[in-house]
Amino acid sequence: QLPVWQRFYEKHKDRGFELVSVAMDAQGAGRVRPFVQAAGVTYPVLLDEENLLGRIFGFRVIPNGFLVDEQGVLRFKHIGGYDVRKPGVAEHLEALLVGSTAQAPAQAAAADAPRIAAQIFALFQEGVALYRQGKAAEAAARWREAERLDPANFVVRKQLWAVENPDRFYPEIDLDWQKKILGKA
Repeated sequence: QLPVWQRFYEKHKDRGFELVSVAMDAQGAGRVRPFVQAAGVTYPVLLDEENLLGRIFGFRVIPNGFLVDEQGVLRFKHIGGYDVRKPGVAEHLEALLVGSTAQAPAQAAAADAPRIAAQIFALFQEGVALYRQGKAAEAAARWREAERLDPANFVVRKQLWAVENPDRFYPEIDLDWQKKILGKA
């Protein structure tokens, strides 16, 4: 991600913004330096060889994002998967740079969860109605859209599996097949 953050830094460095990267690497600067140099990074890159930040902020994964204001007050924290290339992340960070209290994409997604849940339920119900009309392919399309919105929704996934693989469900459910599909074999 260093080159992408370098581009973001170049775009915003004249706005009173300073980017600091912290490499979490117990093997030392000799392992980190080649990556920093190859990326052409001009912002400061610090090294945390002892996982002090992980201990202070309680994280076990990287990359993370923190925004600290001029007074040293932590204004934003995102643990795990913080990537400026993800949809909405750069826009959110730009909004924070101008003083906005806009929600992060993950926070916005959490706030949007009831609407998405309602959409999934509606798609599920549409699928049921279509299936009852003998339109299995159209039903599966609705359920596939619901599954796209909530990949962990087993109820939706089961409907798709049963329609697309009836021999695995009827007359008996093939649990070994399900485990294999789920990667638990």
